[in-house]
Amino acid sequence: MNVIWGNEPTGIPDIVAQMPRELAYSTVMTTVRILCDKGFVRQCGKEGRAFIYESCVGRDEVRCSMVRDLAERLFGGSVKSMVMNMIQEETIDAQDLKDVKKMIRDLEARQ
Repeated sequence: MNVIWGNEPTGIPDIVAQMPRELAYSTVMTTVRILCDKGFVRQCGKEGRAFIYESCVGRDEVRCSMVRDLAERLFGGSVKSMVMNMIQEETIDAQDLKDVKKMIRDLEARQ
């Protein structure tokens, strides 16, 4: 999805060329077809014989969905447990900690 978001609209040959590691054309084509079936990507035209694709969902929407799925699968749906695990297991620099505290204060102010 990152390659599609960064180059849309785009075709399979361009996606293959932009991949961070070498993948077969057929592998990329199959993956894009699956993304189309799931509603993440759609065909938006043709260039010659090649289909052109664009995203149907934004990065933030996908991130939120993946974080919710991760919390559900690994932490029984507990966002608190997930965040606590991340804080305990990761090195957080002073600026990141300051930013997280500000987000919490802002969230508390809205409630």
